[in-house]
Amino acid sequence: MRNRLLETGRAFVRRADEIMTRLRLPLGAGLALLLAALTLLMNVGGGPLGNLNDIGGWRNRLLFLLMATGVQAALLLGCTLLHRGSFSRLALRQVILTAGLLIALMPINQKSYVYVEQIQPVVRLMDEGGLAAGLAAETTLSAPALTLLYALTRMPVYDMYMVKLLAVGSFLLTALLAMRAADRRGWGIRTEVLLTLLMILPQAFLNAGCAPQIETLAVLLLALSATALDGERPHPLVSALCFGGAVAVSGVALYALPLYGLLIAKKRMKGRHLAAAGLLVLVCLLPAVCAGMAPGAALSSLVRASFSLPAYAAGSPSLLSIFPRANPLETPDAFMLKQMESIDLGSNGQYFYTQVHFERLLRGMSIAALAAYAGLCALGVRKKGISPLRRALTLTLAALACCPAASMGAWLALDVLCVMAIVREPELRLPACLLLFATAGASCYPLTEEILLPVAAAWALCVVSLCMLYDVIPMGRAAARKEAP
Repeated sequence: MRNRLLETGRAFVRRADEIMTRLRLPLGAGLALLLAALTLLMNVGGGPLGNLNDIGGWRNRLLFLLMATGVQAALLLGCTLLHRGSFSRLALRQVILTAGLLIALMPINQKSYVYVEQIQPVVRLMDEGGLAAGLAAETTLSAPALTLLYALTRMPVYDMYMVKLLAVGSFLLTALLAMRAADRRGWGIRTEVLLTLLMILPQAFLNAGCAPQIETLAVLLLALSATALDGERPHPLVSALCFGGAVAVSGVALYALPLYGLLIAKKRMKGRHLAAAGLLVLVCLLPAVCAGMAPGAALSSLVRASFSLPAYAAGSPSLLSIFPRANPLETPDAFMLKQMESIDLGSNGQYFYTQVHFERLLRGMSIAALAAYAGLCALGVRKKGISPLRRALTLTLAALACCPAASMGAWLALDVLCVMAIVREPELRLPACLLLFATAGASCYPLTEEILLPVAAAWALCVVSLCMLYDVIPMGRAAARKEAP
């Protein structure tokens, strides 16, 4: 009798799921709006957004709550449109995305060194002198990124909240695109595992929620570019335009240029598509030029992130980060030293190693890093018999390890690929875990701004992982699983 009841119950659940799957789109949209409404109600009196400092009254608080729930609703509706399976799995994915958004918004009030010392001064200059004042500031941000920052912070809501919402939304959309790529390759239940792991990724919590970085938007645009070429009907023009937008936001995206050259060589993209991407970059520079910035300076700002002095607070395990700074204000102990008024930071630099020496070293190492990346690209492209996921992981790691000033926001692209490799390809789990440990340990934590792992040690782990991916260090002889093109 008991077994019969269980079988009847299971049959009823299967039948109900089949009926709801036929109505997947309207039911999914309704569930998305319901979850967004519940999130809004939860954050009115509590939740991550229940205690917003510097928000400027209830009117601004309600406006930001509507913005946050709007981002959530857009994410969940996008998940509904991309989903092709049963309604029960769709509901599970929407719940996972909602939980991920709430986790990422938990540190909404925490001010990090990255924001207070690097972004907020530029925003305050813009408050006083407009966009032209921000463009004249010393920063590693490109002219289009500064224009975006200016537009984002003109709203009545506190500027830090807006930048954090942009970073969090960009990462969650990137995770959604990773979910779509897994679905297209038939990963099954591993897709939900991938989405869950991305939602609890410490690097996303630290570098999107705690220390918001505009480079997360460049990561999203690169993911959109790859998605546009994925599938039976690729859209090369859309892919090229997304790449152009990523280049405008951050010069780190320029390191993906060899891959687009390879796509042109394989006739998956044409030269005119890449020319359209360049035209889009020039269009993105127009607001800065109209604000008074010289055209040459606006164009050169695109490579600031690739060849400028890397900020310590980026916590990036790149090649140049392993060299010690001569300026005490740029050392790992800078935050704690500032609390000790008896220490004169201006006169405690190293006598034998000055900032001039460091800047000279920077120029030489930038050229060496670019040459190293060119060689690694040639090796990665010519390597045969490896899966597309491994090739993407290898070339992304090579680019970020060689780019001087790639912030941890840009390294989120590598973190997403590492999680995908752990879920899908067992032979890549060791290098992927090493990379996740390196990027999590090198990320700056809020309040004290300490890092758990010295940047030099994190860079060494990245080099070891790169050697594994290039088979310099053997990882085992399991055959690489080839995904569908």
